[in-house]
Amino acid sequence: MTARATPLRPVQTVPQGAALATIGTGRLDLAVALYFSMIALPILFNLGPIYMTGVRAVLLVTVVPLTIRLFSGQLGRLLPTDVLLLVYSAWSIFILLIKSPEYAISFGGSYMLEVYGSYILARNYIRTPEQFRAMCRGLFAVLLFTLPFAIYETQTGRAPLPTIISKLPGIFSYADFYNELAGRRLGLERSQVIFSHPIHYGLFCASLFSLIFVGFKGILSSFKRLSLSFLVCVGVICSVSSGAILPMVLQFGLTLWAWALWKVQSRWWILIGLVAVCYVVVDLLSNRTPITVFLSYATLSPETAYARINIFNWGMENVWKNPFLGIGMNDWERPSWKSGSMDNFWLLGTVRYGIPGFVLLVVAYMGIVWTVARRGFTEDTPIWQFRRAWVIMQVGMTLTLATVDVWSTALSYVFFLLGAGAWLASASDPAPAPTTLETLDEQPKQRYTRFPPVSRPGLPLSGNHASRNTQRARLTGSASSRIKD
Repeated sequence: MTARATPLRPVQTVPQGAALATIGTGRLDLAVALYFSMIALPILFNLGPIYMTGVRAVLLVTVVPLTIRLFSGQLGRLLPTDVLLLVYSAWSIFILLIKSPEYAISFGGSYMLEVYGSYILARNYIRTPEQFRAMCRGLFAVLLFTLPFAIYETQTGRAPLPTIISKLPGIFSYADFYNELAGRRLGLERSQVIFSHPIHYGLFCASLFSLIFVGFKGILSSFKRLSLSFLVCVGVICSVSSGAILPMVLQFGLTLWAWALWKVQSRWWILIGLVAVCYVVVDLLSNRTPITVFLSYATLSPETAYARINIFNWGMENVWKNPFLGIGMNDWERPSWKSGSMDNFWLLGTVRYGIPGFVLLVVAYMGIVWTVARRGFTEDTPIWQFRRAWVIMQVGMTLTLATVDVWSTALSYVFFLLGAGAWLASASDPAPAPTTLETLDEQPKQRYTRFPPVSRPGLPLSGNHASRNTQRARLTGSASSRIKD
């Protein structure tokens, strides 16, 4: 006699948002949750002669044990960025000891905390799709918390949160950015909200655009993603800063490019080629360098464009005069009428720490972005969407850092985001979904006989039952006896 076939489970359709089930819900680690809280509440205090922020306090407690954990192999193999960022931080302190020894401990120590400490915090605690998704939700919660204050500030020019915190005993907050001489932009006052400068709030909001719009595809419905992305845009506009608006537009453009050419395998190489061609054409047709042309158009006002062009030209003069060791915290050479602000993070780092510092930083930063961008994952899985969202965000961040300097909490946030994507460099595709014929592996061995199957009275073998047995035999690759009605 033949063995009775075990009934098969019916095939179920995948509902909208089912991708969420493949990565779980996930929760933020306590250290990361506290870090986000200190971003949302700009608390400052003095620890003896040392100027501290809430973010620095969290990093001060976590940086040593988390560094030991990384280099002891508990997080798997080391990435080049893990080492290069540590070397860069040590190099910056070394330069300060030579050029500006009075700043080596206070400024150098805080700089190392905000660069390497923030990176290592995310490197340890953002390591899975679940944790990455929880991180995005946590950052968006910070945006939702601050958005009403940002809108209020666009109308009044006053930052409520720093003002309230500064009235509490023992702590203070960032100075109010409001400046009557600066005037309005686009009819709005600029919102700093929880940072020391409006551009930093714009940077924070812009970094969430692709993380929400691209990263949550398949997790949230299209309507929810568009609604949340709209709130991100509102936050960016509240900063009234070209250094935040243009990177957000760039992120949207890259997303649109990926959607339009989704069937073209070499779409990103084509885009890189077009950018290179445009660079050469501008260089040939213009009496200005392509970088100068870009800076002149990447602003909301001609005055800002002129200032950034002067910053770049005079900054490079300082680099060529001090190529190896930089100038440390000493004042940089410039016209007497020019302020000391250098609105270019990449350039300022090169002026302070020399070309070796620039090389270490760029290789560490761009190296991990390039590595993650080259990773191949199964398309339309959550990990694939997170990879694309993070890489697009980092492209926009690179542009932002070319038009503004970052310090304190904003600097820490930039390198936290860098570390938050490092796990993608060594991540693997999730296990394939189990077959719908889940009972196949549990089948007892079939017994074969030379006698034809006999149906018991009252229990005829239906055609539907027979087709199921035939399907089972094909899937398992075993020989199947013919079943008659």
